[in-house]
Amino acid sequence: AAALQYECSSFCAASPDNLMAPPKFKDLGKQAGDTLCDDDKYESKCEIKSKVKGINLTSTFTGNTNTGELGKAYIKGTLEAKGKYMDSDISLKFTDGGEATVKAENAALVKNLKLTAEYTVGKAPKLSGEYKHDMAFLTGAYDVSKKALDVTVSFGANGISGGLSHKLDLSGKSTGKNIPDFKTTYATKTLELTAFCNKGGKDAGVSAMNKVSDTMAVAVNVSQTKTDKTELGIALGGSYTLDDATDISATVSNAGSIHALCEAKIAPALKIKASGMVNTKDLANMKAHKWGLQMLYSL
Repeated sequence: AAALQYECSSFCAASPDNLMAPPKFKDLGKQAGDTLCDDDKYESKCEIKSKVKGINLTSTFTGNTNTGELGKAYIKGTLEAKGKYMDSDISLKFTDGGEATVKAENAALVKNLKLTAEYTVGKAPKLSGEYKHDMAFLTGAYDVSKKALDVTVSFGANGISGGLSHKLDLSGKSTGKNIPDFKTTYATKTLELTAFCNKGGKDAGVSAMNKVSDTMAVAVNVSQTKTDKTELGIALGGSYTLDDATDISATVSNAGSIHALCEAKIAPALKIKASGMVNTKDLANMKAHKWGLQMLYSL
């Protein structure tokens, strides 16, 4: 569905007052990934959003987080409050396990720069930042406890963008080679072509997304993974907009998995998302299949 909403970015055409930075590194090739259901978490979730005296409240109840395995049942709850103090956005998040997290974001200190600080009680703080330019997008995240710095940079002009992601171990304990991940994308209003190379070439491939019409898009991903042996992965999928409120997508792969996703806005304030994955090579094993049902409600 996201692929149908794609708009080509002409990075050089943007004016200083209407900055059009290239995508973040993680969003390069995102249109094909969305069409192929790459980001589906297969979780059961109920999310309720409301606003009280300028404070945004979000209550979330989640089951089978990150697994979606059939036959398992448990629920986790979180409550998050977001507000504004001076030039910063402040959020407080509480979980049913007693964990409390405070997060502050500021985008007013320097033009096009956003700084974020996050602290969870009992844990080391995390610091991150983003800087946007009309031809570049830089991000950095520092984990104090792990002494690890994640850096990404992407560049773009006239529909062509590329970038790299690199993790720096500042603890001095790392002994292996730390090779950056690379990715490059060419995009128009109806086409997206992406090539990537991760882990020093151990994980590499290409993906393509084509917007066939205003209501339909198709995508393919071909990747090669080198472990003890070289494995070739092929995924083919498509998305279709049934009407203004309903989108469906499906993907099949040579690994034997079939993915399906349906998103529907059944009321102005209520959105439902249902997803599932069937492993055709292990049909008798219930744990080999996944499912998810999400309800998003805004008061």
